[in-house]
Amino acid sequence: MIHLQWVSNSIKKFVLGCCGWLALLGAIGVISPSSALALYIQIDGVADIKTNFSEGCSSIQDIVNQAERQKIDVILFADYARNSMEFGIEPFERIFKNIISGPSVLNRGVGGYLSEIKENDRQFERTLLIPGVETIPFYFWTGSNYDKNLTAHNWDKHLLVFGMDAAQDFEQLPLPNSNFSKKYTHELLNNFIIIGFIFMVTVGAVYKGYYRKIAVPLMLFFALLTLNNHPFQSSPFDPYHGDRGMEPYQNLIDFATSKGALVFWNHMETDSGINQKGTTVLETLPYPDDLLKTRNYTGFQAVGDNPIRQTDPGQQWDQVLMEYLNGKREHPVWGFGGNDYFCEEQKGDRLGSVRTIFLVRERNNDTVLDAMKNGRMYAVRQSDANRLSLDEFVVEDQEAGKQVTMGQELVATDFPAIKLKLRSVLGGNKTAQIQIIRNGSLVKVETVSLPYELTWRDVGVDRKEPVYYRVKAQVSPTDHLVSNPIFVKFAGDVEMDVATAPGPSPSPAENFMKKPVMPAAPSVSQPEAPQVASLSGVPSPTPPALSMPTPSQPKQTPTPAPIPQPSMTEPPQVEMAMEESAPEKLPMAESPPGKNLMVMTNGVGLKKGPGTIFSNITKLRKGEEVRFVRRTNIEFNNRNWLVVKYKNRSGYIWEGVVKWAENSAGN
Repeated sequence: MIHLQWVSNSIKKFVLGCCGWLALLGAIGVISPSSALALYIQIDGVADIKTNFSEGCSSIQDIVNQAERQKIDVILFADYARNSMEFGIEPFERIFKNIISGPSVLNRGVGGYLSEIKENDRQFERTLLIPGVETIPFYFWTGSNYDKNLTAHNWDKHLLVFGMDAAQDFEQLPLPNSNFSKKYTHELLNNFIIIGFIFMVTVGAVYKGYYRKIAVPLMLFFALLTLNNHPFQSSPFDPYHGDRGMEPYQNLIDFATSKGALVFWNHMETDSGINQKGTTVLETLPYPDDLLKTRNYTGFQAVGDNPIRQTDPGQQWDQVLMEYLNGKREHPVWGFGGNDYFCEEQKGDRLGSVRTIFLVRERNNDTVLDAMKNGRMYAVRQSDANRLSLDEFVVEDQEAGKQVTMGQELVATDFPAIKLKLRSVLGGNKTAQIQIIRNGSLVKVETVSLPYELTWRDVGVDRKEPVYYRVKAQVSPTDHLVSNPIFVKFAGDVEMDVATAPGPSPSPAENFMKKPVMPAAPSVSQPEAPQVASLSGVPSPTPPALSMPTPSQPKQTPTPAPIPQPSMTEPPQVEMAMEESAPEKLPMAESPPGKNLMVMTNGVGLKKGPGTIFSNITKLRKGEEVRFVRRTNIEFNNRNWLVVKYKNRSGYIWEGVVKWAENSAGN
């Protein structure tokens, strides 16, 4: 009897246990949507934050207190690693020199910097703190003090470094005017040995009493020269021998990534022109093309307080992603939001005005860095607390039931379906324009009321080569977001007669897509995974049952508005007479700098950047001349924006409103 009762109780426990597990699994199925994003939580982060360890106004603790009040989940600090500029007298430039030095991490002590961030990270429960530095890998001098035109070039060309833990790695960053290093002795040793040998010869001559009047000064000269050329330099590049191109920046990227760090290009579209550090003139032109000229970095600032045109369809970001997809790069390039914060309400600074939203499974520093490394993030510019939120952005194979999100790759057997959900975090009435970009070309544009949901099946893709999709959404210039890409490659063929599928006629937006911003990339032969494809034209009319958008308010579905031209394609605002036509494209790609260009019409704006979104430095009159510096690859109507100089000021002018001056035409 007892045995039967024990068996009965055991059966009851087993049945109740099974029911409990089934109930739990059912609850998880109800709570968790069928989405790749359901595996992640979204946390708010601010990056590129300065403290009083460098040129910021606030302590680490004060910034964390402020971030917690604003419910910011992650702070990525980026104080200056080394903030020192030197100008010396050759050939003893490292001995007899003038130094302009500001506060920096290496100046105040990297050990203290890391320790203070770690201690505050332990004390504050909500906000995660991640150390990083902003680096100045190189600058070079032109001009002279005598002529009062001494200029430091590329001082504001910066790289951010995150994810290094060891103080020694920070101390050995290859920066000008920094710590002694043994890393470059093999490159610098030859000069040191030759000069040192000559010094020893002069020492011997003095010791033997040969030609003392000549030998003693020579000995002193070569002693100083030997000391000046010691091989324990912090960087193999000095600022006295002109521009070294991308070498110093690639050198820093390679060093940091070898230590497991993440490296991001920062504020690449900084205003061109001239400013000052003390009495020294600084000049740094925008450098968006450097995305294409360097390799193995993690990403770049895709959203900031000022417009960043690299994220426009077909611009440098898309060109880099296409290189990756065509097998020319090992890794994709990701975008992040740079707050560029120094002091609250000084020069427009606001903590949290630009954020990076990370997709993580757990709230800790390692998962945030992993999200940055793998592109599971999007960047947001917000004018107030009611920012845009990309609650969902996935690409789905509806036939196989597989989904992936930002930074990931889908192997599809079907036409990819793009799903997204967009809202404002505090609600309210907002109208947003949503752009879906495939391989550098706009393939879909919607102007919608928020909140909004969309499922769009891209039956226009040829499914022969891999592709990527990314999203931009904008309410206003100060309220917008940029996503990272999702990659898709195709396995097998899908039998579907799209031409006979019922559906509506293409919208004006879809017709407009027949002229993509970026030309088709060449086909490739089996690039290594994950790889993306060349452009495949415009999407065909979509079957309603498969691609009907599903807005959250179906009765008020707005009609897609005509697509505004991206800002980089807008013509310059000049008063060109109708009878005057723009000249043929000037052969400037091969032209050396220094030639003059003549303005052909009144009111031409000399811009701070290559596009009408940038403000004017000045307006030029017909017949005025500017000096040609270089030609950018940013085009409008098959003519490029040019970098020029006008009265010692650098700026941008559109090629369509200038021609070679008579004294330069024949050159």
